[in-house]
Amino acid sequence: MEELNGYWEGYYIYGLGYDLPFFGEKVILYAELEFKDGIITGHHTEKKSPFSTGGTSNFKGHWDDDLVSFTVQHSSNPVILDDGVSTQNLQHDFEITYNGSLNLFKKTINGLWFMENEMETELNLEIPIAEGLWMLKKMKRKPVSDFDYSLLGL
Repeated sequence: MEELNGYWEGYYIYGLGYDLPFFGEKVILYAELEFKDGIITGHHTEKKSPFSTGGTSNFKGHWDDDLVSFTVQHSSNPVILDDGVSTQNLQHDFEITYNGSLNLFKKTINGLWFMENEMETELNLEIPIAEGLWMLKKMKRKPVSDFDYSLLGL
């Protein structure tokens, strides 16, 4: 699967578990993936926006035929407060799981992401399970964008 190694570009969309103004918003992703012996490793960076911190995360997962699954580990999370706009960064460990379908002909992966937010915080918040859609498309070369890839050490 060496032809799948390299740069990918795509997005995720906030879905169930989010209220407006987040619900339905798209966050652009830039990723570098490696496919080897059924294992997927890599990192992705979110394009900074009103709905994204612009952070970079490592992930690891697997693929089998056209099914893909990988998990991103986080140690902090900007949580939307009761006013629906303000956020507070909470320090806690959590995972976001991305499951999807790999289309070898189109060199795309798309599917559903989800996270279960069972945690205790100093804010005494009840954070619902959240999910949404995501998509990545293989790029022939490093994407031309306003993203500074030097932040990834590339």
